Amino acid sequence: MWIIYKNKLMKTETKYIIAISLIKGIGAAFMKQNIHLIHSYKNNHEMLCGISNKITLDDLEENIIYAEQIIQECTELDITIRTIIDKDYPKQLLEIKDPPPILYLKGNLNLLSKVIAIIGTRKSTDLGNKIAAKLGTYFSDKWSICNGLVDGIDKSAILINNTIAPNVIGVLSGGLNFEKTSSKVTKELASMVLANNGLLISEQEPNKKEDQFSGSKASRIQAGLSNGLILAQSSITGGSKYTLKTFSELKRPIGVIAFEPNSEYQISEEFSANRLLVLDGKKGLLKICDIKKPENLKTSEIIKINNVADYTIFENSIN
Repeated sequence: MWIIYKNKLMKTETKYIIAISLIKGIGAAFMKQNIHLIHSYKNNHEMLCGISNKITLDDLEENIIYAEQIIQECTELDITIRTIIDKDYPKQLLEIKDPPPILYLKGNLNLLSKVIAIIGTRKSTDLGNKIAAKLGTYFSDKWSICNGLVDGIDKSAILINNTIAPNVIGVLSGGLNFEKTSSKVTKELASMVLANNGLLISEQEPNKKEDQFSGSKASRIQAGLSNGLILAQSSITGGSKYTLKTFSELKRPIGVIAFEPNSEYQISEEFSANRLLVLDGKKGLLKICDIKKPENLKTSEIIKINNVADYTIFENSIN
């Protein structure tokens, strides 16, 4: 009887957290700051509305019905829901300032314990792709690789000789019903990740399509889940800056590919972020991420990666 009651209680809390998070103007940072009130006031609609003037009774009650539909969809699609108050919500993700109040997960949940991100440009060169493949081959043997499942460095780091790497966590910018919500490349990679005992994660409800803003939002999840991050190839203005910015606010190490003897590395715009990090270290990181307050930068260490021996140095800096 206790198990039935406990499951019912968890579904009730999940329903209210989903409902409030869907209200316009209620962001993830607000949810983190007020989650204890939401937990305390569940089932008391008037008290819940008092948390913020953006929460109206009509919106709340409408969203509760919608949340129940989402929970039912997840059951039918074999999608697991984790809320920010659940004990098995990824603890490392709680360290970012705006962790998703709801995570939707499908696949091997055991991959969340030991994670690194290999990030870079979608406009990768042949050299960048080769570097990403070497990184993916090495680290996927010991770590879970957190990946955005898009073209460029992301794809090259996990699709090696047309075979998906083991231990891949794909963070989707659309919902986990990816055949309906994602781009062609993401659909293909997501299907392969699941087939190889990987894990898919999203903060979006299952049938919500990706859009121009959801990719940068998803990048903070990739950063938050990862114990360490490696920049394989990026320009200073590339999309990697979004993942780097969130990661820079955490006391975790960043690895950066420094292929200094190579002429392409020395002159290509697509390696300009790498060169800046190698040359200026944390000052370069401030510039790339456009961080106005240096005290907000918490990165424990920036490690140049020239060869395989440096992989071990990077791993030790995490441990």
